[in-house]
Amino acid sequence: MKRVLVTGAAKRIGKAIAEAFAKDGYGVIVHCNRSIEEAEALAAKLRDGGAEARVVSCDLAEPDGPARLMDDVLSDGLGLDALVNNASVYRRGPLAETAPELLERDFCVNFRAPFELMRQYRNRCSRGCIVNLLDYRVRLTDPASGGYGLAKKALADATEAAALEWAPSFRVNAVAPGIVLPPDGVPMERMARLIERIPTKCRTTEDDVAAAVLFLAKTPSVNGQILYLDGGLHLLGADALGEKR
Repeated sequence: MKRVLVTGAAKRIGKAIAEAFAKDGYGVIVHCNRSIEEAEALAAKLRDGGAEARVVSCDLAEPDGPARLMDDVLSDGLGLDALVNNASVYRRGPLAETAPELLERDFCVNFRAPFELMRQYRNRCSRGCIVNLLDYRVRLTDPASGGYGLAKKALADATEAAALEWAPSFRVNAVAPGIVLPPDGVPMERMARLIERIPTKCRTTEDDVAAAVLFLAKTPSVNGQILYLDGGLHLLGADALGEKR
């Protein structure tokens, strides 16, 4: 049985990705930070469906977090066939107000942690595949996305660089979603104005993202690709959603 590690898998997009891999026959390692209860419930659901699943908890913002997480994942000697870097922290803010501590906070989870997981995986396993979760804004110049946008752009560059350097033993790709879910506690109806601006007039669903990640993980000929799942938003410009303040 192949195994996949999905970071930030307890809920939202990460949960859908974990469920898609389990349905396809993968054993799933569900990573979480504070959402332990939700992660355990997801793992139990996957096991009830016949899949192998276990939970690993780790704060990826800690300097040694990625290394400790990979220690835990590989401790059973079963290896790892795929890594999905889904965990992230989303914040917007103008560059002029992005103080060093805010920049460090955004880069810590959105770039440093996934990159270090990529590196640890590459150096400790003989082969595999990596799928990074980006954002449609990596195609744009959007100053208002602050440190988050800069970190995701750095991860996009790292995706392509690693795809070139680590082939053929490792394939590295990415998915760049558009509008998927509102923040926790915000009703879906509040997204109507944003969805109207999307060329296809529909949001990207969690299942859309999960299917794309699974496709990239399973298709041997795909390497170094960034797949935009945004209904064409990345073609419209930095203020496609009218978010300028």
